[in-house]
Formats: sequence, C-alpha cells, structure tokens
Amino acid sequence: MLNTPPIQTPTRSTATTLGGSDAARRTSAVAPVQRVPAPERAGGTARAYDQAPRGGPRNTLANALREPGLQQQLGALQQGQDYLERLGASLQQLKSGLSQQLARPQGEGASLQPQLDSLRQLWAQRAAEAGGQLDARLLPAPEGESARQRFRLRGLDMNSLASEGSETLRLSLPGQPRPLLVPLDGRGLQPALQSLQRALAPTGLRVETQGGELQFSVEESAWPALREGLALRGDGKRFPSGQMVRAVLDPAPEALAPQGWKLDGPEAQRRSLVQVLDAQARVQRARQALGQRLDQARKLGDSAGSAEAQAEAVHRFAAEFARSPRLPAMDYGRLSALAPAVQGLHRQQVQLLLLPPEAAASL
Repeated sequence: MLNTPPIQTPTRSTATTLGGSDAARRTSAVAPVQRVPAPERAGGTARAYDQAPRGGPRNTLANALREPGLQQQLGALQQGQDYLERLGASLQQLKSGLSQQLARPQGEGASLQPQLDSLRQLWAQRAAEAGGQLDARLLPAPEGESARQRFRLRGLDMNSLASEGSETLRLSLPGQPRPLLVPLDGRGLQPALQSLQRALAPTGLRVETQGGELQFSVEESAWPALREGLALRGDGKRFPSGQMVRAVLDPAPEALAPQGWKLDGPEAQRRSLVQVLDAQARVQRARQALGQRLDQARKLGDSAGSAEAQAEAVHRFAAEFARSPRLPAMDYGRLSALAPAVQGLHRQQVQLLLLPPEAAASL
C-alpha cells in the first residue's frame, strides 16, 4: 500500500470533480451558507414578517438569511405607504367638502375647518409618522437612509464659490469641537465645490448643484440644531471676517402647505381646492415611487427564501461527502490517488469536462 499523506477536505473545484452524480455537480456551485441570527425587531415594524405565509410553514431560516436590516427596511417602507394612504384620504375628504361647498349658492367654509385642521396636523407629523421614508417634498429618502432636509445657505452660493482670490471659510457646526476649514483658492467653481464637499463629508452635511443653485442637505433629525447653530466667517473677501456670524438657512419649499390654505369665502375655497388637487397628484407620485421601492425590497426578501433549499442541499452534500471514503466506489485509495491529480485545476476546466460532448464541441 502506498504511503500517502492524509487527504484534506477538497476545495469546491475538487468537490465538483469528485462528485460524479448530477446532484453533486449542482450543489458544488453553491457556497456554504452561514447561519446567522434573525435581525432584532424594532418596535412593531417587523411583526408582519414573523408570521408564516397562509397555508405554509414558518420560514425562520429564510428570515435569518435575509440581508441585515431588511425586516426594518420593509417595516419602514410599509409605514411610509400607510402614511401616504392616510394623507391621501384626508386630502380626498377635504376635496369633497370643498366641491360640495362651492356647488352651493351661499357656501360656507366653517364646517370644513375640522377637516383642514386634521390635515394640517397629519402633515405636521410627517417626519414621525412616515417612518423616515419621505422628505418634506414627498420624495423617497435615499436608499438605506433617512429623509433629509434640503436648504440654501445665504451668502454661500455658486457665485461666491466661483469668485477669484484665495480665502479660508470657517464653518462652526453644532456638536463640532472646532470650526471646519474650507480653503477656497479662487481657481473656479468646481475646485471650490470639491473642497467644500470634502470638508463637510465627515459631518453628514451634503452639498450639490441643482437647478443652477447650491443646495445643502442634512438628516431631518439634525435640522433643528443646525438651523439654530450654524455660524461662519471668512477673511473679509467673500465672507465677513472677525466674529462668527450666524448663518441664515432657507429650507426648500414643502410639497404641501396646508397652513396657508383658507376657507373664508368662495374665492379662498377655490384657491384651496386647486392646491388640494395639486397635493393629491404629489401624493400619488410619492405612493408610486415608494411602492416600487417596497416591491424591490419584497423581491429581495423572497429571493432569500430560496436560501433554505440551498442550505439543505449544501448540508446534504457535505454529509454524503463525509461518508464517501467508506463507500466502495469512493474508497480511500481512489481518493488518495485522485486528489493530487486535480490540484491546480481551474473551475472552468472542470465544468468543461462535465459538459456533454456535443456542447463541449460547440465551444
């Protein structure tokens, strides 16, 4: 008997060669799946995903194999959709009331005030009720992020960035121990914008050009403190020197402005009705955009369900391979002779050998 070294567990390409059956060849391409605990549930957002589909078993392994945070993402998206449905229903109720009032010869708006107050309150609660998925413009939040507040900073615009002459802009942000230094060398808009973006990147603030304007954004949770505490100073060229000056921030217009809607008289009701119709169109577009993102997240969760079958196949192959040295067809002698021969073989070479002759000839 030959003195051969102990056989180590073959790599995936080796296992592909050694597995003569179709089942072994199929499972050899599947990477082993590590069992991980299911994500923790935050509040009640994930309760809909603990339950098994109607008529089917509880798929706990599929839940565990989902991407980290997928359950929370699905819950937040559903919360955003629920908010849009309630907002749309409130707008429809006010629209119907306004239409009925305007159809009467002497329409009065007093009876519509509770509906308008309810809509105003619902809109004021958007940040908390929409799961962080909708910003003030009713646009979906960036993928995997919370809604952001967009704003302009008076005095810091594209013209000031593009001005000639070197200057150092100092920005004092709430919670930052020292001012941020933004060197402006006067070489044009793009170098100055890149310098500003690099300086703001660690703070969570973002800046970009949009519609010919310089637009900043920050997470909505940080907006109140930033609005009250942002200050700046320069060297007296583009920006004032001396003491820090409190910056004036102008938030981007909101999609809905129900606080300005009036009901006192037919003319005010007509103007409010036009604004309600515009708001309904915005809500509908937001529902479509958020619905597409929710469908994508659901498909991602459904694709994770197939991982259960993959995991079972991998475990089954591993168990069969562990028993294979004791079987006559795959005894220790054959393995010890075959393993050195397949070392260094590439996966593509093994797959080519496994193809039917007619398929291999066509390559």
